[in-house]
Amino acid sequence: MFLFLILLVLYCILHSVLADAVLMKRFYYLWWYRFFYVLQSILLFIPIFLIYHNLPSEPLFQPALFPYSFYVFVWTVGLGFGIYAVRSYDNGVFLGLTQILIKKNGKNYIYKRPELTKKGALAYVRHPYYTVSLLLIWVRPLDVKDIYLNIILTLYFLLGTINEERKLKKEFGAEYLQYMREVPALIPFTKRK
Repeated sequence: MFLFLILLVLYCILHSVLADAVLMKRFYYLWWYRFFYVLQSILLFIPIFLIYHNLPSEPLFQPALFPYSFYVFVWTVGLGFGIYAVRSYDNGVFLGLTQILIKKNGKNYIYKRPELTKKGALAYVRHPYYTVSLLLIWVRPLDVKDIYLNIILTLYFLLGTINEERKLKKEFGAEYLQYMREVPALIPFTKRK
């Protein structure tokens, strides 16, 4: 368990550092960087997931209060919102594929500040991927090892939200501050319009 926790914390730290435009300013806006970031995120997470999957554990929370259909319903809603969220982003740019295609076609990739998107899932929460992730990790029967995983991931998502908010306020200024007043960060329908 100790090795898993250390690796997970190190992964979260590395993931955050590599996502920080200020810390990674020499590379962050280069054509290859976003794809590299996504690829290393996946490759480094695989061994951590395998260690986690093979950890022995005992059930901690198997509530009889909710029937199995409750979890299926919540997960269906969560995954549906996640799919809806995917459609709210330019996934080619998000995954780094657009940048690679531009370079492959012999053109220079020049970072252009995107417009602030407030449609789709982003009309309900400012960080829909974190919302979906938090819902899916907590609303399920939990083993002891899941609690450790969920606490670390929850802290990571909350700190990631703070870091992204800082970056977005700097990038979009007053427009983002207005968006913050109108749309909640993580929990939908918690702000009055």
